[in-house]
Amino acid sequence: MVRSLARMSVLVLCACASDLPKPGYVGQPTDALAPVQYAPPPARAEVVPKQPASGSVWLDGEWVWQGRRWNWRTGRWVVPPVGARYSPWTMVRGDDGTVYYAGGAWRDAQNRKLADPAALASGNPTAGQIDDPEGQPEQTGHTIHESQMPESPDGGIPGDAGADGRSD
Repeated sequence: MVRSLARMSVLVLCACASDLPKPGYVGQPTDALAPVQYAPPPARAEVVPKQPASGSVWLDGEWVWQGRRWNWRTGRWVVPPVGARYSPWTMVRGDDGTVYYAGGAWRDAQNRKLADPAALASGNPTAGQIDDPEGQPEQTGHTIHESQMPESPDGGIPGDAGADGRSD
């Protein structure tokens, strides 16, 4: 038991501040931003599995807006599409206080959104309650694994909220 806990503690990494292989990055275009009802909660910590293939890169987990709440999309190892760069998720607040969000996306040289490559391996997020900055429990959705993330016909995430914050 102690040995497995020690082994697990070695695997738990803060991917955003680590030496994990990362993709080339590009910023989100303004037209990718959509209004959401409220800002996402703090990130979940994840156990990062061993790099499954040479040339694969790690994408940190992220909150995705679906319906009227945030769901956690697990971090994952992928092989980047040729010539593509990654736009990490972004959240900004407008001058009027409106919160805008754009989910992580691969983009080509013309900044067009590409289909997500298949995940080779996914992180294992911590379970349990997420607290907001005031220490109150956040009402979040479920953890989404790549097998649960089919692309919608327009390239967005199924269930993405429209301007009114509701999904159809």
